[in-house]
Amino acid sequence: MPRSNRPRRSGPARRPAPAPGRQDRLDALLGLDPGYRQEQGHDGGWHVRQIAAWRAVKDYTCPGCGRAIPPGMAHLVTWRSDSIFGDEAAGADRRHWHRACWSNRRQDGLY
Repeated sequence: MPRSNRPRRSGPARRPAPAPGRQDRLDALLGLDPGYRQEQGHDGGWHVRQIAAWRAVKDYTCPGCGRAIPPGMAHLVTWRSDSIFGDEAAGADRRHWHRACWSNRRQDGLY
């Protein structure tokens, strides 16, 4: 009988990673958003969410460059995580940014 050279796994089974651009089914059931993260910057804490091109359905104005973000363009939505009025009030004041504008934003705390 031929011998198998593959190592046997004795540990717990791992879930396969989802295909690129797809969300894991368990994460979807739990309500986890893979495009969301929190950042700490020179200007405080920020919630940052990536918006895919297929989800961008309106025109927005980027506060970094003042140019339009047209429908169908991937971009970021940001809002303060350390607002004194709470996350709900900060969420109402969220802004849509180009990815490059967000990463190169001003260091003096102004948009």
